[in-house]
Amino acid sequence: EHAVNTTDMHTLFQLFTREVRTKNEFIWKQGAASDSAKLLVKGRLISHLENEAGTSETISTGNVIGELGLVQGLPRMSTVQCCSGEAILYSISREDFDVLAQEQPNIARFMDLICITYLTNRVQNVSNRIFETRCLPI
Repeated sequence: EHAVNTTDMHTLFQLFTREVRTKNEFIWKQGAASDSAKLLVKGRLISHLENEAGTSETISTGNVIGELGLVQGLPRMSTVQCCSGEAILYSISREDFDVLAQEQPNIARFMDLICITYLTNRVQNVSNRIFETRCLPI
């Protein structure tokens, strides 16, 4: 369990900038450089895996996207597009995150913890799917 300091959270969220996206607008394309992570506060997005026919996932309000790419510097793993009339996101850039990691690593650690939480949930979902279907997902 990690104690959340209100001042630290304020410092982190001051680095986020507001974005408004409209229906069918791309947030990013699979394979692109990871230059930010985003918090979806209104609307819905859809994530598509290119080269995987029909593999998509809806992203609902309250989710963070791009966190692994931001922390690890990996290219985008999927194409993300706005699927609601309007989506409002708050974005932290790679540049701001890198400065934060250098100057205030204890605050940047919150992004690490978000990654760990999301990866844990994803692994658990895959494990449940394997258990329920008795086969590996393709």
